[in-house]
Amino acid sequence: MADGDPNHLGDDGALSAEQLKLVLEISRTLTLTTDLDILLTRIAQATTQLLKCDRASIFLHDKETNQLWTKVALHSSEIRVPASAGIVGATFTENEVLLIPDAYADPRFNPAPDRSSGFKTRNILSSPMLNSDRTPIGVVEAINKSDGAFRPSDVALIQLLADQAGVAIQRYRLQLNAMQAAELRREVDLARRVQQAMLPRLLPDVPHIDVMGWSRPASVTGGDCYDFWKTKDGRLAIFLADASGHGLGPTIIVSQVRTLVRAMCDLVGDPSALLTLANERVSADLEGDRFVTAFLGFLSPDGEFTYASAGHGPLLCRGASGESLRELSATHTPLGISPVLDGEPAPNLVIAPGGAFIVVSDGIFEAQNPAGELFGMPRVLKLLDDACHADAQEVIARLRNHVSAWQCAQDPTDDQTVIVCRRTA
Repeated sequence: MADGDPNHLGDDGALSAEQLKLVLEISRTLTLTTDLDILLTRIAQATTQLLKCDRASIFLHDKETNQLWTKVALHSSEIRVPASAGIVGATFTENEVLLIPDAYADPRFNPAPDRSSGFKTRNILSSPMLNSDRTPIGVVEAINKSDGAFRPSDVALIQLLADQAGVAIQRYRLQLNAMQAAELRREVDLARRVQQAMLPRLLPDVPHIDVMGWSRPASVTGGDCYDFWKTKDGRLAIFLADASGHGLGPTIIVSQVRTLVRAMCDLVGDPSALLTLANERVSADLEGDRFVTAFLGFLSPDGEFTYASAGHGPLLCRGASGESLRELSATHTPLGISPVLDGEPAPNLVIAPGGAFIVVSDGIFEAQNPAGELFGMPRVLKLLDDACHADAQEVIARLRNHVSAWQCAQDPTDDQTVIVCRRTA
């Protein structure tokens, strides 16, 4: 603004020792306040106390909507305005202290709130609140000087107060971000520990069967889980589940499914019936937009294989040595979609010596290279087909090495899990 403009203020007012003392007391109070609502209220109260005015409002900038908003406007309800609107918008966009001696004479003033409330705005003093980079994050607005008009000394006071308020609000936001980051790290760490605890510690000793599993959690933990164990009747049980979403919640859900399946498998030997029981429990616990895909199969030493898949696929089967891998479809809908698990029984399979059954999660074939291209099922099939003559450990090593090279050392965006089960001679 040009010199001589009554809205353009210099710092030509002196502060008394009493005022400086009050500013320091307010600064200490703002430093100790960790609740945003209380913080904004104390800034507004300090404004009316320091500047001896009737009302005060603290506006914050909402970057997403580009609005200035306040839910702390003393003697007023929440207000939201465009970031360039009115006196407060001019203060924010011009990054200047504005003194308005006659509100109704200023074309930027909006009288509508006065008309609806019956309050009469006479004069306004407003200052931008700045962060440590001297960027505006909001506005302190003082309304109606009690003893007449705002003076140049009030400019220095509101600038001091606005500087303290800006630092306090920035500190609050940094503390909030730090707490949220710490909570996220704690949840991710806990989810990973839960996932690790669910992995099989020992390979089950089932004659003529070679089995191995591997899982790599995403950088933000998802909900993959795999397990295999020997049942009381001597079969190998294979389990893999993937819950939608990320974090501790999905991990707990797949843990619940795994625990139920393992607890019931020696009483209920049919995989379809077991997943039906798991669905009854999960559908009662999951929110409407959540679900779990799950695979459960039982392989006997003589090669008889029964399985059920609740939305999990593709499933890869090689019936005997020399055959190509073929894809099998899921037999049922995912768990949690409906209290009733819809589907059809899977055909019984026989896996001869040299045959294999492989289950992968979508994090494998949806792995992306830096250009965003997916690894894809054709690559998975060719790689596994070429490696099927090797033992399970070698098959997994080849798959994980190729997927890792495809990602070029990037973290996966989803958990990557694979189980390879081979029938030996």
